[in-house]
Amino acid sequence: MFQELSFWQMLLKGGATVILLMGISVLSWWIILDRLIRLSKIKIKTEDFMEKVRNLYEARKEDSIVTLCQSTPGLVPSVVLEALRNKKKDKEKMENAVQRLINTSSASMQSTMGILGTIGNVTPFIGLFGTVIGIMRAFHDLSLSSGGGPAVVASGIAEALVATAMGLFVAVPAVIFYNYFVRRVDGIETDAVNAGSQMIDLLGE
Repeated sequence: MFQELSFWQMLLKGGATVILLMGISVLSWWIILDRLIRLSKIKIKTEDFMEKVRNLYEARKEDSIVTLCQSTPGLVPSVVLEALRNKKKDKEKMENAVQRLINTSSASMQSTMGILGTIGNVTPFIGLFGTVIGIMRAFHDLSLSSGGGPAVVASGIAEALVATAMGLFVAVPAVIFYNYFVRRVDGIETDAVNAGSQMIDLLGE
């Protein structure tokens, strides 16, 4: 039955549920690509960066530190710059200023990750819903047919199977990349906290 169907014709067998899942898949991959591009732009070696900052500070070249931070993308340079801007305040106020910056930046990095996590959790159930609808249609077609036979229920079963497969097709990459992004953001936050602590200690010397 299916050997003469193209890939798109096979998807259309899934009905409205599959069309919905295709739209969700486009949204999911847009979020994935957007996060990959954004996170790739702020990837730096924190230890090497902080070594440069330390050497410049010991050489009393604070203007060079500012230039370095402004020309380097990412949360770590922003944290160093924030600590430097608050160097005349006491240690607790510097720590609070740095932590506020980390919190704000973290919220920004996670802005669309919640949607990705929701997609990963919900789309299998949407596919399951399509499966149930397809099976119900198959039994309905069977009840209306006096002759019965596989051909009567084939369309409904096809819709059920395609919807299930499409739900998993959308969910699996969403879950994989959601977990990857969570680890990346956690790593960036940890680096930023450590960098902020190092810079505050350096300014206190």
